[in-house]
Amino acid sequence: MKEARRGLGISQSELAAEVGCKQSALSMFEQGDPTKLNDEVVEKLSRRLNVDLAPREKENPAATLQGGGAAGGGEPGRDRVAGISAFCPNPACPGNEEYFVEGRRFLRPVPEKCDPAGGRFCALCGEILERKCPNCGALLHPGAVCTFCGERYIAVE
Repeated sequence: MKEARRGLGISQSELAAEVGCKQSALSMFEQGDPTKLNDEVVEKLSRRLNVDLAPREKENPAATLQGGGAAGGGEPGRDRVAGISAFCPNPACPGNEEYFVEGRRFLRPVPEKCDPAGGRFCALCGEILERKCPNCGALLHPGAVCTFCGERYIAVE
């Protein structure tokens, strides 16, 4: 998006005013912090700059197979329809619930507890939040296990 904006000769301030965000948030977004803009603003940016968000998904074969989209939480490539936007990978975090299946212990992330505002760090323990499966990079789904590769999101001893 940064290249597209520059190619059109638009300043960050001008573009931010057009799409309804702060220039500083746009700057941080362009520098790689996807948590600074919400879905609506990212979609406005993509339309204004004529940038297709879909090609970013195709870089990740797991996301493509899942039919992921570019909606959710302000980060291109996240897909809230598929499930959750982030989770805390810390097994000791109170944002994760313990449960058992056939005697096996699992931890299920509860994103509403650890990521109520869509930030970068867990609100409960400060750990950096995971935004994709740590094993295969697929989009997140509710539950304790990646529906694409079968690995647990949170390692349990």
